[in-house]
Amino acid sequence: MIKLPSIALPKVEYTREFAFNDADFERIRKLIYREAGIALNPSKKDMVYGRLVRRIRELKLSSFAAYLDQLESASGRREFEQFVNALTTNLTFFFREEHHFPILSEHLKKKAQQGGELAIWCAAASTGEEPYSIAMTALESVPGARVSITATDLDTTVLETGRKGIYPADKIARLPAGHATRFFDKQGDGSYQAKAALRSMISFSRLNLIDSTWPLRKQYDAIFCRNVMIYFDRDTQLAVLKKFAPLLKPDGLLFVGHSENFYFAADLFKLRGKTVYELAANGAGRSA
Repeated sequence: MIKLPSIALPKVEYTREFAFNDADFERIRKLIYREAGIALNPSKKDMVYGRLVRRIRELKLSSFAAYLDQLESASGRREFEQFVNALTTNLTFFFREEHHFPILSEHLKKKAQQGGELAIWCAAASTGEEPYSIAMTALESVPGARVSITATDLDTTVLETGRKGIYPADKIARLPAGHATRFFDKQGDGSYQAKAALRSMISFSRLNLIDSTWPLRKQYDAIFCRNVMIYFDRDTQLAVLKKFAPLLKPDGLLFVGHSENFYFAADLFKLRGKTVYELAANGAGRSA
């Protein structure tokens, strides 16, 4: 066997367009935790750079330090919305975690027999695919019933997308057979818009889950809060769960994400099925 000589490759130094050091990253971690409850892992430094660099270019600033100084200045409050929007994750698609929707369907059928309006809160609506999936399930399961869906999110940009209800063809292609033609109207540019009957069921508004109070004044038959609290530390998760409890009807259901487990809140919620919780006996009516 011929032994090839080793070649010393030159070390490549990658330089960033804007100065971004560990101190900048730590400031960002503290700010997003304070504003949104998001506990950024130290490994997310490159992701943070990629998401915020566009704001620095747009504002014509010279560095992340300059951006953070502006963000924390007296006039920086207006930029905070853009800052939070950039750092929140909005991965979603229609009927994500599909095992939840047959459970929701049976729950709504049972609740509809009691009469009255059925109320559902989607606490992380993102671009709207989740609340529209809930609405489609309701229309199929309890036709004729009065159903209202409260859709909230921290990110104002994605809320506007949800409010319009317009999606590209590749997202609509993931719908179950027949749903596209039944629930959406094809637009001239090839996109699809949710039909008016579907859109009228849902109200979109901004809500920050870590705010001390929420502008919600009724109880819900179901609450969806999926794949959000994985970004919170346990103290923040528990604080949110304590505020969920009084907003859920005594026989209501809480739907959470596939990697979320709230065993530490057993006095508030008990596991009913795969990532579906109900109020514990002593969890109902807890104050926020």
